Amino acid sequence: MSLKYGVLGLLKGEPLHGYEVKNRFEAMLGGTWEVNVGQIYTTLQRLERDGLVRPVGPRGDRGKLAYELSPDGHKALDQWLAEPDSGPQQLHEDIYVKLLLATRIANGGLQPMLARQKRAYLQRLRDLNRLEERARRDGRIDLARLIRGALLHTEADLKWMDELSSERFGAEGAPKE
Repeated sequence: MSLKYGVLGLLKGEPLHGYEVKNRFEAMLGGTWEVNVGQIYTTLQRLERDGLVRPVGPRGDRGKLAYELSPDGHKALDQWLAEPDSGPQQLHEDIYVKLLLATRIANGGLQPMLARQKRAYLQRLRDLNRLEERARRDGRIDLARLIRGALLHTEADLKWMDELSSERFGAEGAPKE
């Protein structure tokens, strides 16, 4: 979903072709989200089909076609920006399904999985700290704020892992008293 609206947002500024959209999208996120150019062109085609973007002018260099927002695209982007987000944590994310399955399959033996997950979160914290420092050094305060949010969420996930590690779970996944 974010890619669709990211493309719309980038096109709001000026007409762009697919490679420009890809490069600007990745630069906007400080290289934290690498997008396949085929994904960009597929998104542009869907947006054109849905009447949210339209081609601008003839094909340019190497057959590149620039796109701009249509009036409906402006409305869709403005509506999306105005809607509050439901939050980054969705209960259908892999970690939640893994925890439920591990509890059932391993008869409550979650400790090895939790330890691996905790190591992954710690590494993510180190990586995010480096990214935040680089963004601030580069004067990208907008990106530093985004990364700071990811850091805070990862810290909360790590705290949750610690809580789970200290609990004892029964076969049904409920904490034992």
